[in-house]
Amino acid sequence: MRRAPSTFALVLMLVAAALLLALALSGALQRRFGRQVVGDSYGRLAVATALATDELASRPHDPAARQVLGSLHLLGVQLSHAQPPAPSVRRLAPALAAVARTVGTVLGDPTRVVATQTPDSQLWIRSTHDPARWIVLRTPSYRPRLLDSALLLSVLAGLIALSAAGLAARLLTRPLERLAVQASALLAGAPTGPGLEGSPREVRRLADAIGDAGERLRGAARERELMLAGISHDLRTPLARLRVALELGDAGDPGRRAAMVADLDELDRALEQCLAFVREGRDEALQSTDLPTLAGQLLALRVQPDEWQLEGPAGLVAPVRPILLRRALGNLMDNAERYGGPPFAVSLAHETGAIELRVTDHGTGAAPELLPRLGQPFLRGAASRGGCGSGLGLSIAARAARLHGGELLLANRPGGGFVATVRLPLPPR
Repeated sequence: MRRAPSTFALVLMLVAAALLLALALSGALQRRFGRQVVGDSYGRLAVATALATDELASRPHDPAARQVLGSLHLLGVQLSHAQPPAPSVRRLAPALAAVARTVGTVLGDPTRVVATQTPDSQLWIRSTHDPARWIVLRTPSYRPRLLDSALLLSVLAGLIALSAAGLAARLLTRPLERLAVQASALLAGAPTGPGLEGSPREVRRLADAIGDAGERLRGAARERELMLAGISHDLRTPLARLRVALELGDAGDPGRRAAMVADLDELDRALEQCLAFVREGRDEALQSTDLPTLAGQLLALRVQPDEWQLEGPAGLVAPVRPILLRRALGNLMDNAERYGGPPFAVSLAHETGAIELRVTDHGTGAAPELLPRLGQPFLRGAASRGGCGSGLGLSIAARAARLHGGELLLANRPGGGFVATVRLPLPPR
């Protein structure tokens, strides 16, 4: 299998490619604009030199004019009465062509200007006073030296930029390498190591996210272990009673038969709670639901509906997962009947930015030391309130509240009894 490149190599290659592209574009733009600048500035100087030389050449008897012409000759300015210059033997340099175009434009007659490369660069300008006379300007080529200098500068700039990019890439990727080394430990619950101190904010957030994911995975594993232990414990007792009843042949006794049916119902409820706890209800879509109607349907299904009261405004509609919320509210009502005492009540309240569903009873309440732990899977309140159950009712209700973005609040009532509140946030309008 082909080994994938490291992040450092990818970043470095990407930066190197960007630098090469930038240098290429810079070189192309430099050549283009440099050619324009050279053509314009040197062309105007050439026009001025040619006009001055032509004027001086028209005064052959002036000693001062002859002296200046001699000085110009030493600088590469010559006068020629030869025929038009021979054609170039080499490709005309772009800069020389630009200078010739500028000279022809300034003079107003491009036919008076001829540029040659034989092999020296020369600019021939026809005299205004004598059409047979040419002013020849030698234009030494600095192109090789300019190219060498530009290439050297580009190479040096590229090396400096690449070194800086390599250092930046190393500073960026080193925290990721350290995070990759510590990822397994973070998933296992270890604290963030010292190697991640001073890392960028995104790396620290990623480390925290990995730690949170590990905590959720460990929590799910613990819940699975608790569920398996709870199932084995909850199913063992009714199964043992059924086995004894079958061995004793009590199936014909109506009382024994009713007890066996009750054991089967208990097994069915325990399995239903375990399945509901495993499914979670994440795949259920949100639906606009009338909460008083949902609560009223649950009250109508109670064994003693007269012991229950429904309080709150009518027509309270909210986007919820109705099946999940119905199961959660039903579990809270089962707990109230199992552990508390009548009268019972389901209250709905529309608070600021949230909806609260409260299930209250008038029993003895829960032990204060047990309150912080209520809602953990397979934790029963029987130690203080008596009763049976699978220990998953409050866990399912708490998970339902979290899946709605809310929370489950459990507390003892000041006047006696217990209140369970499902607080659901309302989406912004």
